[in-house]
Amino acid sequence: MSGVSISMIQREAIDSRQFVSELEWLHQQTIDRCFLDAEMWTGEVLAYLPSKWREDADSMNFSTPRHSYTSRFARTLIKNKDFRRAAHFLEKTMAENPSDRFLYYRTLFLAHFQEHLENDSEGIERKTSFSGKKSPFSSLYQKMQDEKLRENDDVWFEYLMGLLEVQLGLKKEAEKSFKSVIVKEPRLWPAWESLTLLIQDIEDADSFATSVESLWMADWFMVLVLQRFQQHSMAIQKAEQLVARGLSGFPMIITKIASCSNARHDHDQAIANFEDVRKMDPYRLTDLHLLSDSLYIRNDHKKLSELAQDVYESHKFRWETCCIVANYHAMRRDSEHAIKFFQRALRLNPGFAALWVLIGHEFMEMKNHAAACVSYRRAIEIDPADHRGWYGLGQMYDIMKMPAYSLYYYQEAQKCKPHDSRLLVALGEVYAKLQEIEDAEKCFTGAYLFGDVEGNALWNLAKLHEKCTDHYKAAQVFEVFLAVYELVTSAEEKVMYAVGYLANHYFKYENFEKAHDYATKCMAYESLCQEGNRLFREISKIHQREAETAAKGGTDASTVRRAATPGPSNQQAPEEGDAEVVEGGEEEMSEGEDELTF
Repeated sequence: MSGVSISMIQREAIDSRQFVSELEWLHQQTIDRCFLDAEMWTGEVLAYLPSKWREDADSMNFSTPRHSYTSRFARTLIKNKDFRRAAHFLEKTMAENPSDRFLYYRTLFLAHFQEHLENDSEGIERKTSFSGKKSPFSSLYQKMQDEKLRENDDVWFEYLMGLLEVQLGLKKEAEKSFKSVIVKEPRLWPAWESLTLLIQDIEDADSFATSVESLWMADWFMVLVLQRFQQHSMAIQKAEQLVARGLSGFPMIITKIASCSNARHDHDQAIANFEDVRKMDPYRLTDLHLLSDSLYIRNDHKKLSELAQDVYESHKFRWETCCIVANYHAMRRDSEHAIKFFQRALRLNPGFAALWVLIGHEFMEMKNHAAACVSYRRAIEIDPADHRGWYGLGQMYDIMKMPAYSLYYYQEAQKCKPHDSRLLVALGEVYAKLQEIEDAEKCFTGAYLFGDVEGNALWNLAKLHEKCTDHYKAAQVFEVFLAVYELVTSAEEKVMYAVGYLANHYFKYENFEKAHDYATKCMAYESLCQEGNRLFREISKIHQREAETAAKGGTDASTVRRAATPGPSNQQAPEEGDAEVVEGGEEEMSEGEDELTF
């Protein structure tokens, strides 16, 4: 989080009447304009109001607009996703009703968007380019510009033009549009939500959020921005501030905290939070695919199986369900069925970068590198700030033994998430393959300092020094590795190697006290007992010769050690006075077992 500075000022408790008033206005607007997602969002927040706030809301009066029968039928068609037909009916009423005029353009946008989604995830393995035909979004955008709808008093027109700019790849223009909408109408949450996916800098987002007079939406916007930029601890802190201001018991906030815990690899906390939400709202699916991810990583077959069965029975055709079922099949190593369900999820929600990453992983399992490459690149196209697409491509090129390509994609992933130890370890491994030893050493050291989530940083650093024959540095790192991981069961093989290496290292460099200590540790592992016994014998022989030499008052003890200790110091021809000692040492050494290589 170094270098990131945002406002964390404690604000006063939320005014319940103003809170309800804002949401009621937005709820009525979303119903009138058929923004079903936003209607669902406001409806859920209102449904979980504290009981005292609900009593205040009951005493407030809210007006409901009336519509003609044709207009009402068009709205029904929109809810049924029959967008072309809805536009046909709205064209008849748009001259009389300003909201119908907006809805006419929105239904055309939805019709084009639906067609785009239906084609977007088809033929992943064959997709190489897009059609050169003029986009229908472009025609609609031009039509709205010609009618100067951006200047219309109805701020929703400018919001719709922002959505069109997103589809046309005009992201800077879209960002300006959404900011303009928010300044004009801070209660319009869909504009805040759309802006979270376009903002390029956390400080810029914070500066904008603090400049807008907003009761709570600006703070919730910052939670989403912080999550997108991988600042999960800060996102949790910001969300907890909202809870402290009165928004306790809202599934939306608890789920977001769980999602951030999942991203921080605090899977036990994520699972606990998701289970709390499921007790409150058993059929709520939002972000539930992340619960399946945590269960997958925890290798909890039973709970993941139960979750997949529950959601499949109640919401068979939701993308979250498809993703959960896909994770279940992936846990069973059934890549074919996992890909099938990930593809279903993509058809339902092709604009979600994480899904493209997951299906890319499954294609990699099946060694279909071309399809994996398309999937990862699509994820990057959707959200360049998400490190997973870059990391997936880096892994793919690493597996294909193309380290120069792999290095570029790992570097891009690390830019998205600078303090992720796994990315630094991957980067260090590629630098080592490219013989850029100093850079590799920096990466492994940085990964250890940033927490070393998977416990590989110290191990890789020690092996790097060993490979470069820098045995003193290797020994230092192996000692730190043992101090951290000696009691970790999953690291037992690496611990055994480190113990054996250190025992031989200190014996070779004549530190017999430490060599004896590590030889003693060797005896705790069955496969190292023989090596430990050999070192005990060799150390005992050297001490015996030292004692004999001291008794005779002859050769200096260090000379005896050089004669008896195997290694570089024993390679030169012995002096005449030492010949007998060396000869005896070599004879007795031959009685021991062959020295293990570490």
